[in-house]
Amino acid sequence: MGTVFNKEEMLVLLQDFHRLTGLRTVVFDTYGMDILSYPPELPAYCKLVRGVPEGVIGCHLCDQNACRNATRRKETVIYTCHAGLIEVITPILIDGAAVGFLLLSHIVQGADEAAEWTVAKERCAPYGIDEAALHSAYDALPRTPYPTLKSASDLLALAALYQQGLARLNPGSSEARLGQYLSDHLAEELTSEKICRALSLSRTGLYYLSRQTYGCGINEQITRLRVQRAMELLATTSLSNVEISRLTGFSDYNYFYRVFRRQTGLTPRRYRTSMVADT
Repeated sequence: MGTVFNKEEMLVLLQDFHRLTGLRTVVFDTYGMDILSYPPELPAYCKLVRGVPEGVIGCHLCDQNACRNATRRKETVIYTCHAGLIEVITPILIDGAAVGFLLLSHIVQGADEAAEWTVAKERCAPYGIDEAALHSAYDALPRTPYPTLKSASDLLALAALYQQGLARLNPGSSEARLGQYLSDHLAEELTSEKICRALSLSRTGLYYLSRQTYGCGINEQITRLRVQRAMELLATTSLSNVEISRLTGFSDYNYFYRVFRRQTGLTPRRYRTSMVADT
């Protein structure tokens, strides 16, 4: 059963962090999927990069590699992303295991403008983005000197410690029972009626429980969990994509393909290839 974050309290934390540092913060789950960000709007620079299909793939692979690196090191990591910007990621650990990640993104130090822009320009060159537009968007990004960046990374580590308390589930709680039921029956047809009967909930009760626990409707959460399980099977087994779609509750492979690509930014085959290359 996956860890559940209190999104309302988490959003308050991200808003406070933005007011203090001016930096955008993203929360990832254990699979490197974005579950919350503040501010929610991407800067123009990243919109240009993600306006290109290969740029979208580059962003997702970069995020997932950063999560894996932070998981291995179990500490805050500062690195340069695929598009030439600085990012800071720290794992949220419970009993030594990473259950999620906090990321500071889209950072330019401004210590050596020419050198930093050269790195960004060279990394984005394969995407074929108009250089003048990219440079203008790059210039619009806020500058974060290294001392500020270091302080922000220290605050991020403290925020991760705070998140440990928000991420735990009380055994036997309604939230825990719902999470366990979804995990145990994910390969089956899951309807609101079936879940309500199993957990003795009304439809209204299930709606509010799902919103409170996951920050979304129950169908959206089921889809997210199915994609997460598919990611795990793609990375750890040699099962075919059709078999994986069936084992994760997708009766139609084409629908599985579309949903997986929409949520991860990668096709199932591309995701499996990236995981194999990283091992």
